[in-house]
Amino acid sequence: MMNTITRQEVLAEMDIREKPDGSKRLFSIKFVSAAGKVYFVPRAYACGAGRMDQKKHRKRGVQPCDCKGNPEGHVYPVDIDLILEYNQLKVMM
Repeated sequence: MMNTITRQEVLAEMDIREKPDGSKRLFSIKFVSAAGKVYFVPRAYACGAGRMDQKKHRKRGVQPCDCKGNPEGHVYPVDIDLILEYNQLKVMM
């Protein structure tokens, strides 16, 4: 059985951008895009989602990265209601 985490806990985790040593907090995430495609990003960090108000539009920016935290590809604006997994934990509402 897969363990679970609440959406509120996921958002709280994503709001903490750095570890105490100043390095980025990396995580894995699975989500559904606005086009309906399921994405799995094995290593990413939270960032801004463009110029939009993240709270108002209910989005979070997710930047894929390599194992050292260097960005790879582009930022995905992720709808908080469409996050399926966070660090291999199933997200519950």
